[in-house]
Amino acid sequence: KKTKREKEEKKKRKKKEKKKTSKKMSIYELRSWMYNQRDPGSGEVTGEFVEGLHGFFNQAKNQPQALQTGKIFCPCPRCKNKKYVAVDTAKTHVFSRGFVPNYYVWYFHGENQYNTTHHDAGTSGWSRGVEEQNYNYGSYDYYGHDPDIVENDIGYQQGNRFHDMVTDAFHETTHAPADYPVETMSEEPNMEAQKFYDMLDAANQPLYDGCREGLSRLSLAARMMTIKSEDNSSESNMDKWAELFQEYLPEDNLSAGNYYEIQKLVAGLGLPYEMIDVCIDNCMIFWKDDDKLQECRFCRKPRYKPTTGRRRVPYQRMWYLPITERLKRLYQSETTSASMRWHAEHSTHHGEITHPSDAKAWKHFQTVHSDFANESRNVYLGLCTDGFAPFGMSGRQYSLWPVILTPYNLPPTMCMRREFLFLTILVPGPKHPKRSLDVFLQPLIDELKQLWYSGVCTFDYSQQQNFIMRAVLLWTISDFPAYGMLSGWTTHGRLSCPHCLGRTEAFQLRHGRKPCWFDCHRRFLPPNHRYRKNRVLFTKNKSKRDPPPDYLSGQELLDQIDHYGGEETCKRGGNWHCTANMPDGYGQAHNWHKKSIFWELPYWKDHLLRHNLDVMHIEKNFFDNIMHTILNVQGRSKDNRKSRLDLADICEREELEITDDGQQPVPSFRLSADAKRALFDWVASDVKFPDGYVSKFSRCIEQGQKFSGMKSHDCHVFMQRLLPFALEELLPSHVHEAIAGIGAFFRDLCTRTLTEDGVEKLKANIAVLLCNMEKIFPPSFFDVMEHLPVHLPYEADLGGPVQFRWMYPFERFMGHLKGKAKNLAKVEGSIVQGSLTEETSNFASYYFSPKVRTRRTAT
Repeated sequence: KKTKREKEEKKKRKKKEKKKTSKKMSIYELRSWMYNQRDPGSGEVTGEFVEGLHGFFNQAKNQPQALQTGKIFCPCPRCKNKKYVAVDTAKTHVFSRGFVPNYYVWYFHGENQYNTTHHDAGTSGWSRGVEEQNYNYGSYDYYGHDPDIVENDIGYQQGNRFHDMVTDAFHETTHAPADYPVETMSEEPNMEAQKFYDMLDAANQPLYDGCREGLSRLSLAARMMTIKSEDNSSESNMDKWAELFQEYLPEDNLSAGNYYEIQKLVAGLGLPYEMIDVCIDNCMIFWKDDDKLQECRFCRKPRYKPTTGRRRVPYQRMWYLPITERLKRLYQSETTSASMRWHAEHSTHHGEITHPSDAKAWKHFQTVHSDFANESRNVYLGLCTDGFAPFGMSGRQYSLWPVILTPYNLPPTMCMRREFLFLTILVPGPKHPKRSLDVFLQPLIDELKQLWYSGVCTFDYSQQQNFIMRAVLLWTISDFPAYGMLSGWTTHGRLSCPHCLGRTEAFQLRHGRKPCWFDCHRRFLPPNHRYRKNRVLFTKNKSKRDPPPDYLSGQELLDQIDHYGGEETCKRGGNWHCTANMPDGYGQAHNWHKKSIFWELPYWKDHLLRHNLDVMHIEKNFFDNIMHTILNVQGRSKDNRKSRLDLADICEREELEITDDGQQPVPSFRLSADAKRALFDWVASDVKFPDGYVSKFSRCIEQGQKFSGMKSHDCHVFMQRLLPFALEELLPSHVHEAIAGIGAFFRDLCTRTLTEDGVEKLKANIAVLLCNMEKIFPPSFFDVMEHLPVHLPYEADLGGPVQFRWMYPFERFMGHLKGKAKNLAKVEGSIVQGSLTEETSNFASYYFSPKVRTRRTAT
């Protein structure tokens, strides 16, 4: 008996030792049987290989595709997982030829290296979501990895987050649906599929013999591409880094030798783009039915430059980056796919508005188009455009106009971030597009119509499903001049307000010769407000009883455009062709200079809010006018000799009228010399903000007389944080309270969480605040920028917080694009190439270890 007990204890000790030994084994050692097919002495197939092969095919044939079709990808060295064959055929091939090299992880047969320690995680490629089978691998998990292994800093549990990256990016290429014709699966792979296989090879090729698991050619290339994008490095700099790696890594390493090789390695992750030829005068684009034309249909100028070579060079071309593939990628990545449903799944307190999905315009659209709203994965987009000078204000005149799209499905912490602002169109310079913008928007509108009508099949990583993704354009975002280019309503002149339209009360000053919106705001007051009956403080001998103008629906606006005969730019040609025949009544009864291309979208008339007034520029212009006027800045003040002459015509303010000896009395709103000195000393010495919060205001004071060089954000901070109390001791109380009220209004408007009650208060307050300003400042002070704030609470009620609808994130993005212009001789192509590189690096960075420092993970 004692001997028997000793034998049992000895067996237990051996088992424990075997487990300890197996824990130290890597997956290469655990599956060494795959490449030990024959016994070196006898040449016969080893029993270990037969046993392992049996386990492999048990797993492979139980995958969903194999169960449906009876076929699998053959892993033999000749087929290389590229041919789809019967299970028995694959068995024959592998038994006689062995396995394809380095196929330790069976990623074509249900395995995923990243999820090595999580049995409930999805698997890669078309087999994700398959229920895993529990094979007996001792103390190792199903994938043959040691659960006790700690993640390394580079591979993020092991190289094969980059395998995930490849399969996510190429999901349609690798997905084999059940009804796919089996005969075609045995053909040679197409170009797209070949890219996929090449990248998989790169993702699983060790960087050098004996390197840490997870270090591969693709992982190093992806890291270097990210560094180039985030640091805005030059190609020559990347060549130097590549040479350094090759020199210091062990011999026979597989690292890329230069930036060109890095580009080739990650090329499969890139997204598509198109170059479209454009008429030299921006009359038309040579696209679709006009693709074969040799000259412009409108101005008859040639399409190509005269040349002696074979290659024809167009005079001008635009860049178009289709949005569909970029939206699909948001669903194909595990980092972003679940967040794309946030807009439908989040909850807010009753009456709070924290996101456009909580506001009236979004909810109205979902009510009208309930079939679209029923699929929470459909995409809601916003469009922004504006021009910038790539060579700076002091360089040669050159105007570039990017068109940017952004999805609003994402939560506030992700929405409007740089990686989710997609450059879609780059309108070439050096000319300003002016009224030709619609010409360049044609490919985008065509794609948006396709996304609305038919959608596109997309794989959702988070739910492991294919679905038909559709998209809708909610609105546009732009500064006020570009508002007119997008909407078709000219935004200058007496009729420039796009909400009041032809029912405005604006007029032209007799002496100043400029449009004026003085006394246009009493109509927005409640019917019984005391200001309505006042005949002294506003326009003399005039009271106001008429109600505010109604906001027209989309259908009413469309009918108005058709009534006046507004034409589409694309049908009559861009630029000067647009101004040749303006609609009847232009500039008198209306300001419609065209029928905007956005009306081609079938749902555009159903939106409550189509174009957004930009709070950023309105706030800055209002602030500039206040400061220039109270500081009496020469050439910038709204209080001048002509304004005093107009004041005498319109108002009863004898104390401000020019005297008989030609003197202009000092108004109550002007700061004295001592008050100016006190203001500037306080701003320069006593005002403190956290580092990076705002510019140093002391540098914005010019000769103790005025503020200069203040950016929009500086004006934003001064307006909301300093203006409400900065002038309290320097101006009369009624003037200070009027100006402070405007600063408080913008502060309340710009809060990140609006409430329905708060928005109603803003609507009621802004009319009173503007009337208080009209009691103090001369009529010339009130241009369209002082009028537009009366409409901002209405837009906030429809669209939600201004942080999702103003220009700040887009202006920063354009500054970022400007920095990508490395080749100033080909500035457009340089910017687009930099954007494509950044898209690739952003996608790759999702698969880095959290310990790898990138712009996305930096805190």
